[in-house]
Parts: sequence; structure tokens; C-alpha cells
Amino acid sequence: MKKVSIYIDESGTLPDIKDKAIILAAVSLANSTELLSIIKSLKKQLKNKKEIKEEIKFYNSGDKTKTKFLTELIDNEIELFVLIVDKEKQSIQDNPQNYAILTWLLVQECLIFYRNSDIKELVFDRHFQRDIDIKKFNKTFIDLLGFRFPISHVNSKTNPLVNVSDMVAGAVFSDKTGKTDKYYNIIKNKIY
Repeated sequence: MKKVSIYIDESGTLPDIKDKAIILAAVSLANSTELLSIIKSLKKQLKNKKEIKEEIKFYNSGDKTKTKFLTELIDNEIELFVLIVDKEKQSIQDNPQNYAILTWLLVQECLIFYRNSDIKELVFDRHFQRDIDIKKFNKTFIDLLGFRFPISHVNSKTNPLVNVSDMVAGAVFSDKTGKTDKYYNIIKNKIY
């Protein structure tokens, strides 16, 4: 088996009591070429329609973009993992320790599917902006995990692959909050 990169992002917010849930999504892939091609093609189509965005994100994309992206996504050699945290009317403090615990739970699901040696790297959408918070997150996450993978925190504008996990998290969030199950239904059979 080829080594995979795992891209992680979330939809919903920890402290907002109006959010019924927070969804964390992990997308694993061994070869990024096809996904980068999908992203580039969609950006070109959006540019031609004067709808270009700096990045393709679930909540700033229209119905056609979401449908096309998710439909093309599932035709690739990827695995999807999702953690759903029901937090009905609760606020969870958004700090490095809490976020590390939640992402650790998600990565545990990935580890059921993969052996440690099959994972090349973990790539997180940059949830925290301050370096001290990222260091606290990394320490807590690695302490919980008990071993180390290469970890990076990236800006989704510079690494569009992390937007793939944003689209997956958004599709599940849209379903779990009762907005629409249309996008979730496209990807549900790919979720482990």
C-alpha cells in the first residue's frame, strides 16, 4: 500500500451554541494529482463564469460547484473519515487542547483503517493563527497519539487539498443540521 497524506478540516464552531454539531473530516489520498486537477478545473470554470473565489470552500460555493466537486471527488482513490460531535446548545471552548482531543478521536478512526507505517503525514487546515497555540495543539495531539507523524498546519489558500476535507465536512454538517442531505448522499458510501 502506498503511503497516504491525510487532510483534516472542520465545519461548525466549537463555542457557538447555535451550532448543533461540529463535524471533523479527514480525507486520505496517496496521489494528489487527480484532486489537484479537479480543483484547477473547477476554478477555471468559476473564473469563466466570473464566480472565481480564492479557494473552493463549502459555504462559499453554489449548488452546481458542490455537486460537481463531490461527485468527481468520490471517483478518486480516497478514503473519507468523519467525526460528528453533537453539541446541542453547548459551547465548547475553542482552545488547542480541546481541538487536539477532537482531531485525535478522528485520527483514531483513520488508524483503524491504516497501519501507522501507511501514513506519510497529517495536514490540518490552520485552525489557530498563533504559533504558541499550534505548539500547544501539537504537544497535546502527539501526547494523546503516543507516537509522531509529520504534522503541518496549512492555509487552505496556499494548499488547496485541505479544501477537500472542508467540502466533506460541509456536506456532512449540512445534513446533520437539517439543511439538506443532497451533498452527504453523494459521499456517504465513501465514508468509513
